[in-house]
Amino acid sequence: MYQDVQERTIVALSTPVGTGGIAVIRLSGPEAIRIAQKAFVSARGKRLDQVPSHRAVFGQMQDQGEMIDEVLVLVMRGPHSFTGEDTVEINCHGGMYICQRIIEALIACGASMAEPGEFSKRAFLNGRMDLSEAEAVMDMISAQTAYSLKAAVNQLSGGFSRKVEALRQQLIDTIVAIEVNIDYPEYGDLPEITDDSIIQNCRQVLDQIDELLATAESGRMLKQGVKVAIVGQPNVGKSSLLNLLLREQRAIVTDVAGTTRDVLEERLDLGGIPLRIMDTAGIRKTDDIVEKIGVERALEAAKESDLVLLVLDAGRAVTPEELELLELVRKRPYLLVLNKTDLSENGVAPEPVTQLIGEPELERVLVSMSAKQETGVAELTDKVKELFFAGDVLTSDKPLVTNLRQKEALLRARQALQMVLASQQREQDLLVIDIRQACDALSDAQGRSTQEDVVNEIFSRFCLGK
Repeated sequence: MYQDVQERTIVALSTPVGTGGIAVIRLSGPEAIRIAQKAFVSARGKRLDQVPSHRAVFGQMQDQGEMIDEVLVLVMRGPHSFTGEDTVEINCHGGMYICQRIIEALIACGASMAEPGEFSKRAFLNGRMDLSEAEAVMDMISAQTAYSLKAAVNQLSGGFSRKVEALRQQLIDTIVAIEVNIDYPEYGDLPEITDDSIIQNCRQVLDQIDELLATAESGRMLKQGVKVAIVGQPNVGKSSLLNLLLREQRAIVTDVAGTTRDVLEERLDLGGIPLRIMDTAGIRKTDDIVEKIGVERALEAAKESDLVLLVLDAGRAVTPEELELLELVRKRPYLLVLNKTDLSENGVAPEPVTQLIGEPELERVLVSMSAKQETGVAELTDKVKELFFAGDVLTSDKPLVTNLRQKEALLRARQALQMVLASQQREQDLLVIDIRQACDALSDAQGRSTQEDVVNEIFSRFCLGK
């Protein structure tokens, strides 16, 4: 498995593509130091193979004797590097032509261009991290809010892996106890494991797997963002709400009904929660063919979103069409945004709305706002947190399930343990089969026994240089 992956010495730009003050080019592999030395001339004549690990040397990168740039070269010897291999990082000036020239010189000296995610893949293969921790590297890079970063850091530090490993070890201890009693019945002094203790152990593990699975939706939303659709009739302040949340004039706002004709999507940080928020066309009956398409797209966006913000105008009476729209959005997670409260005497929901959904639900979903006066954002933030991040999900250091691969592996472990609990009358040697399947699934959650094609697919999604 993974043959000759580490025979190559790979190189890539590890900082973002573009012009900047500094760029970092990374070499990793068995020949990293030797290849770097071929293109590097130290200012003091020091060879890189004589440099202690984790020390930097100043000098020039050259191509056939011609200076490309003055650089600072950092040598990191395996296994004490990100990849676990000998690694050289070249800090150069951040011009794209300079970077390209240095990479070409290193390739001419024997390096190969790295594939997307290959550095992280090597870290995984060399045991520097398990698969869930490797995935967390990319989550950290793409994190856009404080809570997203916190979840990725927890995963990278091994929070998820330690939790799953503890559950796996509990099942392994159960398997060992069963097999010892089956294989060596002549030793009467061995502690006996009963059917009740097997069931109790499996139930404990199952309960903790359920706790992990309960975080999957929150983990997904922290990673991908909560998909939010702003809907409502024309001129209720949908675009003004979007501009308020973005803190910029992104959407056109006028008194003319039907200004927004298409779905406008933006990403934003709402109190640490990543949102993918969509401003949509005002929903009304119209003969304008373009506006009609916009209305259809607005309704489609509402159906596909994680959360619908239904905006009402507090300064006027609610319409029958808005009540119909309210009935429609109640089939999904939604919040009722009462906008323009600066134009209303009391800022409470219209009576027809209260009659339709009732006081308990109204208290849970109603948010009073004024996009003009920029009020109500804190209340909206709190409501979103209550809907999708219950309890201490955001504030605690408990591990989260952050991707579909982890979730599917935990579901397989759960299914195997449910088989054990449903088959209490079977022989212990048969129960071991299902317990072992649960162990294998937990190993997959960590990435201990993941198939090569799955690993390749995961790391191919990484950025080049990581």
